[in-house]
Amino acid sequence: MEQNLKILCNELLKSDSIKTVIGFKEGGELGLSLPYIFSAPEEADKLVWNNRCVPNLSGYLLENQIFKSNSSESNTTDSSNSDKQKTAIIAKPCDARAIVSLVQENQIKRDDVYIIGMTCNGMADVNGNLLPACADCTVRTPPLYDTLIGDECDKGTVLLSRQFAQNSSDNDGTGEPVPRLIDEMSKCILCFSCRQSCYGCYCKTCFMERGVPDWQTVSPDLGAKMLYHLGRTMHLSGRCVECGACENACASGVNIRYLIREVTKFIEDTYDYKAGMDLETEPAMLRYDTNDPEIGFLGFESDNSGCCGGGDENVE
Repeated sequence: MEQNLKILCNELLKSDSIKTVIGFKEGGELGLSLPYIFSAPEEADKLVWNNRCVPNLSGYLLENQIFKSNSSESNTTDSSNSDKQKTAIIAKPCDARAIVSLVQENQIKRDDVYIIGMTCNGMADVNGNLLPACADCTVRTPPLYDTLIGDECDKGTVLLSRQFAQNSSDNDGTGEPVPRLIDEMSKCILCFSCRQSCYGCYCKTCFMERGVPDWQTVSPDLGAKMLYHLGRTMHLSGRCVECGACENACASGVNIRYLIREVTKFIEDTYDYKAGMDLETEPAMLRYDTNDPEIGFLGFESDNSGCCGGGDENVE
């Protein structure tokens, strides 16, 4: 797969159809593959593809828009240069799902991106163990791509992942939801690494920092931590692609995904929507249907007959 990837990227850059390639190269701590952005065909030889290509690269497309918009100003009349503005990106299934979501949210244009899809059996930690998010994942082929490299993964790997997911840390005996939430939040130091690594956190000013002077840091007390994580979870409702970037970036070992995973499961069960799987499907949180179920805080659907879920037929 790595050799095919190098050949493809070299040919794309030589053909002038692609201006820039976003991929991975060696050089990270403990064998982690690093994001690698290049424009010269010969630089494709530095590309790597292995089970340590952990970072979600989709966020680099957002940064790339700045350079593309600047360069397009000087080429407004020459349509022949439009293809040269394309960016190729090497995308795991979760990266491709993130790209789908970014296109749906009008953050990038599909025509500006050339997606090199990579089939994936999961990424590993420094000890060779499957990362938690990868163990839970059952999407092994990118849902959107221009070129696909690699064969479909074997079913045994997917079944192993599902078995691992059933025995995941959600059943670790840590007790009731509230104590567990407090337990996880107590580890957090509000460094915002999870936010910075997340493809979906692209706001120029985070809700946690609005109205806060540049010289004043956000208070790291328990209330601020809970506000941040619960707020961020709600902002990612129906948008999380389960890549695990937040958890991988956390230096404090906070199990961030357990919060978001519950909301993701709720969206899937209630609205039959899985983020980033279909470019043509409107995201659950961007559409409204009068027949949508209205699930209350008690966990069941309201009958819409009164403000408290019930009515009195004798009341005029």
